[in-house]
Amino acid sequence: MDFLDYREKLGVAFNDDQKFRYFKTKFFNIINLACNETYSGCLDFDEYFCFCNLTGTEQDNRLCESYHSAERMRHCVNVLEHHTSYLTEFLPYCMAFINSVKTEKYGNWKRINFVNVVTKMLEESHIPYELLEDNSEYFIFPKGAPELDAALVSEPLEWLKDYPVAHKTYITALKQYTEGVFIRDVADNLRKTLEAFLQEFLGNTKNLETNKNDICKYLGEQGVDAGITGLFQPLINAYKNINDRIAKHNDAVDEKLLEFLLYQTGILIRLVLTVKQSDKETAEIG
Repeated sequence: MDFLDYREKLGVAFNDDQKFRYFKTKFFNIINLACNETYSGCLDFDEYFCFCNLTGTEQDNRLCESYHSAERMRHCVNVLEHHTSYLTEFLPYCMAFINSVKTEKYGNWKRINFVNVVTKMLEESHIPYELLEDNSEYFIFPKGAPELDAALVSEPLEWLKDYPVAHKTYITALKQYTEGVFIRDVADNLRKTLEAFLQEFLGNTKNLETNKNDICKYLGEQGVDAGITGLFQPLINAYKNINDRIAKHNDAVDEKLLEFLLYQTGILIRLVLTVKQSDKETAEIG
């Protein structure tokens, strides 16, 4: 049981503002340690320049020498501290800092170390966001139900690495979803993700509506129960029809409906890839 769980059991749970204060205090407690590790070389000038450039911060040219590592780190921390009025202001600066740090370098403060700090502090503060990776860079994503996020967002995202067009489009949709502006582009990119996935999986250039027959045929050939195969086709129909109405006639998409489309995309992709993996394992045993 962590500290917030204990408070909740006592009936003194934190509200959202208190959780954010708790998070940023814990975050800066750790980050300030890096400022004092002058021997670690935790922030070189290239990293410092990258952070300043990403955030529109004026760099201090006096800090270009290698021995100014701690001062460079302190400047970046000061910038972070000046953008802590609310969570959604602070998190983009955190991501900019993380993505400025090199993935491979000498010392204790590689990119993954800062990723782990933010991830752990978010978890301990009960703030429902997680960090997702795209080509070694990270972006922050709002969590839904943990079981659904793992099964229908995180895992399909990892599995889609073998389908680069679909993976890239899915990343775009997730980043747009993260921005919190529920525009039709998010819904359209989720549709494009599914369409691109089926094209790459089946090795053709057919559109989503046409490929629904081919994917159902594939599932049937893999021994999937006819009831499931029969359900898959109308699911794609419903998915496409809902998406078409949103993308063509509504610029302000409801958040709950986008979440449904997000999970629906994960369900359809997960089913196909699970069947493929099962077939592969059976072939290896045989």
